[in-house]
Amino acid sequence: MAVKIKDVAREANVSVATVSRVLNDVPLVNEETKKRVLEAIEKTGYKPNAIARSLKIQKTNTFGIMIPDITDSFYTQVVRGVEDICSMYDYNIILCNTDFNSKKEEKYLDVLIEKQCDGILYIGKGISEELKEKMLKSKVPLVVGATHDHEYTLPSVMIDNEKAAYEMTKLLISLGHKKLALFSDSDTKSLVAREREEGFKKALKENRLEFLKEWYRVDSANVSGGYKMMEDLLKENNLPTAIVVTSNDDAALGAIRKAIEVGIKVPEDISISGFNDFYISEWVKPSITTIAQPMYDIGAVSARMLIKMLNNEELNEKNIIVPYELIQRESTAPPK
Repeated sequence: MAVKIKDVAREANVSVATVSRVLNDVPLVNEETKKRVLEAIEKTGYKPNAIARSLKIQKTNTFGIMIPDITDSFYTQVVRGVEDICSMYDYNIILCNTDFNSKKEEKYLDVLIEKQCDGILYIGKGISEELKEKMLKSKVPLVVGATHDHEYTLPSVMIDNEKAAYEMTKLLISLGHKKLALFSDSDTKSLVAREREEGFKKALKENRLEFLKEWYRVDSANVSGGYKMMEDLLKENNLPTAIVVTSNDDAALGAIRKAIEVGIKVPEDISISGFNDFYISEWVKPSITTIAQPMYDIGAVSARMLIKMLNNEELNEKNIIVPYELIQRESTAPPK
């Protein structure tokens, strides 16, 4: 039979109210009595009712996390950063995988609110106006990681995606490339993809290079998507000397695989860059030139920001831009 709070009170020879004060860390119990109560809890094996306790103190010590795809290395690392900070501050997490599906996002937001999560972290590529309005109406403290809403209304943590893609494109131009293709994410909701595309176009425009639609491809941000984009590009008679893949390193890897299959050497015949700096990017052959996003830090900073909001601490910045690093490896070189 489950041990009840009155059993602890009887064992410690105190009132039920005193046991409750000790459990809720109310500073009205002297140290000797507190010690006796804690010993009684250990002896009886009493486990407090988390639901009842949360209703009483209006706090569940739980964060809800919404991510698009737990199998994606990017989101895995972000969640690890969140989890480590939550562990430090004694928060539990409820993880929801939305599959880039708007209906699932709205459903899971409702679930996390119903579960009375103290705060919610939304990690993704972009937020629809409908979802943002629902978030604001919920009144639950919320932080957005790896992206932002259009008006920067919600607190957010991310890199400068436009600048990162701009600098990657500038690197390839500085190597001598004048014929550059763009491989992007096909997710129509992705604000991140649009910002990176703008960075690519800006670098071309500054260097008086034309953006050719026949060298622009979109597909899923994974190995298969990159492979298919390269397969489709190779149908063109006129080929570029470099490809800027702004979705991620997985897509860049897929593009490299297809190129090698048909006898195109990377980077001797064509340079290919990636994005995010996944673990595998350093170890494949050729190793991938990429933008290293601080994935773990995006999660950790987002979680820390949410905790500050819950503690009514002032935020120094509402929309935090974290630094990235451009890493040049073997997949890019001057054109022949």
